[in-house]
This record gives sequence, C-alpha cells and structure tokens, in this order.
Amino acid sequence: IRPPANIQLDGKLHRFDSYTKGKPGHEKSGWYCVFPDGVPAGRFGCWRAAIEQTFRADIGRELTIPERMAEAKRLAEAVKARDAAKAKMQEAVADVAETIWASLAGAPDWHPYLVRKGVSPNGARVTGDGRLALPMYDPAGHLVSLQYIDGDGGKLYHASGRATEAQWIVGDDNGGTIYIAEGFATAATITEETGQACAIAYSASNLPAVAKALREKRGSLADIVVVADHDQGGIGFKYADQAAAKFGVRVVRVPIMGMDANDYRAGGHDLM
Repeated sequence: IRPPANIQLDGKLHRFDSYTKGKPGHEKSGWYCVFPDGVPAGRFGCWRAAIEQTFRADIGRELTIPERMAEAKRLAEAVKARDAAKAKMQEAVADVAETIWASLAGAPDWHPYLVRKGVSPNGARVTGDGRLALPMYDPAGHLVSLQYIDGDGGKLYHASGRATEAQWIVGDDNGGTIYIAEGFATAATITEETGQACAIAYSASNLPAVAKALREKRGSLADIVVVADHDQGGIGFKYADQAAAKFGVRVVRVPIMGMDANDYRAGGHDLM
C-alpha cells in the first residue's frame, strides 16, 4: 500500500488512494485510524486488496497492563469506525449501481464476449461504451454493485462496491437443482445446457458464501451443485471443496482450464 502524503493523528478514520490498482485514481480504498494519546497506535488497510494491519509506536519498553487495556480499547474503536465507513461507502455505491442498472438496455446476442463464449445474454445488459453489465445482489435480494466485462473478457467491479456474498441467479429458478459457478460465461453455459438456474459467485473465494446463502434459503434437502473452475493453482477447486465440506453441496469439476460453452458442447461433458 502506498501511504498518504499526510497522516492525521486524531483518532478518526481517514481514507486515501492506496494505489492498489497500479495507477493513481479516485478510488479511496485505503484507510487508517491513528490514536495519538498515550502510546500512539492504530489500524490501517485497503478494502480492495483485503489488507489490514495494526501498529503501535515503539517506546523502547513493554507496555504496562493499563497501557495494553487502553490500546485494545482504541483498536476496537478503530474497527467500529472502519466498519461504519465501509458500510456507508457501500450503501452509496449500491444507490449508484441501482441508477446505472435501471438505465441500461439489454445486451445484444452479437456482443463480442458473448459470441466468443458461445452464450446468450441471459439478462445481462450493456453500457454506453459497449461493456456487459452484470448485477450483484446480496442474499436478501438487494442490488449492491455491478460487474463489467469488455469484449476481450476484461472484468472490473464498480469501485468500492460490496462483493462478499454477492450473487446473481441466471435462468429460471424453478426450485429444482441449482448450480453455483464462479463467472457469468460458465453460469450461462450451465443454464443453457441443463435448463436449471445457476448462481454467479463472481469469484472463487465467494463460492462458500453463496453456497451458505442458498443452503439457508432452500433448506437441508435442496440439491445444490458447485461447478468448480479448473483455474491456475486450483483455487476454484479449493473453495468448491470448502463449500462442500461446510454446507453439504455437491461439486462438479470443470475438466478443461478456461472451458467455455464451445468446449462443453464439443466434449459432451456432464454436469449432472
């Protein structure tokens, strides 16, 4: 994280551009909170990079018990300030996402990404600059953010939006088997080939959270299947197995790295 030019030691939460996107921007995903009283201490981190760290000034000796208690209290206050700021930021993003989503038209079948992946729009929309837009809903069904995909497959999320537990169910949810996939193209392929609904988790690490939400919604007897991407390092398989262990879902492993609808149809693969 690149630190801010000036740091204010006032016990309040401050946000800054942490440069975790690799270039300067207007997204202030970095944050810090420093308490100057007593032994200076605080927290800092970056929401985008999922980094958080506590720190304390080196005063050349061990802290006394009262000093440790005071430090613990201040750091707990920093957590509350961080959570409040993040919730406020994500609420603002959700309002913007609602406005943007409502203004977009449905994506055309001939969008370059859809053609390359061999799938239909399935409810995706398109932005004025030609990117696909996909809605991201929380477990309660509230729109919290958007994902954008360009014609070459480059993916971006709406800055500072909520991603944890976010999902979007593609296809007609008729109460039968429901699938969970990491990305839109895989989910669209599953829906088009099986006729069953598929929830997009948007990232491998979010698969367990979506599995949990669907299990709680549908009950212990529902047939829930995670389709795990065959990606670099086995990350998709890892989180799919976690979902299976914690929430009793079935796992189907995609046999080909980067497999799309064309690979699926050519190989006669079975997702049942």
